[in-house]
Amino acid sequence: MRGLPEAQFHTLYLDGKMGEVADQELKLEVLHQTHITLVNQSDKADVILSLAPIQNTQQILTLNAEGTVSQYTLYARLSYHASDNLGNELIPPSTLTVTRLYNYNVIQILGKPAEQQLLTHDMQVDLVHQLLHRVLTLHPALGTAAH
Repeated sequence: MRGLPEAQFHTLYLDGKMGEVADQELKLEVLHQTHITLVNQSDKADVILSLAPIQNTQQILTLNAEGTVSQYTLYARLSYHASDNLGNELIPPSTLTVTRLYNYNVIQILGKPAEQQLLTHDMQVDLVHQLLHRVLTLHPALGTAAH
């Protein structure tokens, strides 16, 4: 299934920031892929989406025979919740997590920071798309997500 679902609401207020890349991606997707208007006041919104900054972490996955890191798992986590302008909870506090494998090689030291940056960017864009798919299924008048 490609594309975004058709939204059942017309206005959205963004409360909080995820980070520069994710915030730009979210605004672009909302403006160009939906019929939703972003508003500057929460009382004028059908849905209020509260966002926390994306948390990027990494964990060592494997070591080579010399005992140096050869692979990491990169994590990006986004916490959010949604409500209507009357304070009714539409999405309870939730977390989205995406991961990517990152092979590290000291011989390729010059290109690896750029590769990690590209993977982090890709993870943030992925989080935005997952978030939008969840938010666009909301039916604010009913107070629940579509099932």
